[in-house]
Amino acid sequence: MRDGYLRGSLPRTPTARQVDILAAFVAAGGSVPEAAALVGVRPSTAKRHLADLRARSGLTTEQLIYRGRAEGWLVVPGLEPLSRDSR
Repeated sequence: MRDGYLRGSLPRTPTARQVDILAAFVAAGGSVPEAAALVGVRPSTAKRHLADLRARSGLTTEQLIYRGRAEGWLVVPGLEPLSRDSR
């Protein structure tokens, strides 16, 4: 064991690509094929990124969405409130 990780285990921090896929999934209303189209990957690739993200975190997709929004690392442009300057 080195730095708290077992050999071959995944770190718990999400990759930027996983966060992009999760944000697209939310923006697409929970549709993997639509999320994949938004990001420009195959649906199977989007599913794999979401599965890896769940495995890394130990959370469900719904829990990841809530946590990401609460902690500020999951930004979904269609859900963000408009600032006073952009109204």
